[in-house]
Amino acid sequence: MSEPITINLTDFSLPLWDELPDIDVYMDQLVTIVERYLQPLSANGIPFKPLTPSMVNNYVKLKLIPKPIKKRYSRKHIARIIVITILKQVFDIPSIQQSIDLQTENTNSKDAYNLFCQYLHESLHAFSTQGETIIFNNPETDIAPIRWACITIVSKLFTECALTTTLNTINNKEMATQHD
Repeated sequence: MSEPITINLTDFSLPLWDELPDIDVYMDQLVTIVERYLQPLSANGIPFKPLTPSMVNNYVKLKLIPKPIKKRYSRKHIARIIVITILKQVFDIPSIQQSIDLQTENTNSKDAYNLFCQYLHESLHAFSTQGETIIFNNPETDIAPIRWACITIVSKLFTECALTTTLNTINNKEMATQHD
């Protein structure tokens, strides 16, 4: 019988808008803050692409985030970069841009970010607690893409963890066989 695959993300949740720093920060602080918030996603042996200053500069050039004011980044920047960094694990930049545009077209940045956090948390919880049967109610049409994006991200995280766990198990068995 095989070991169950576990990912310790049940307690993970992104900080909501009001929990993000309300002071403007410089680039190095921005990168550190985002990395700290997303660190639990990397802690499960899952490769998670890190954020770099050059990536942030590219996001500004691509107009994914607004230009910093006097080289300082606001709460809005932090929230957007968290979302972009997570979405980039699965989606390309044009798809991310469309998702952000769709969400912010229908609501303000605070509500759009908090909704993303909620859907990511719900998806993590569903995958962590429901075993093989996962049921999602159909969301309203205008927010469906962001909900499905969160489900896709969590599915990718669990798939990568399952692959890593399976490969480690196979490697451990092979090493044990070689030592016998």
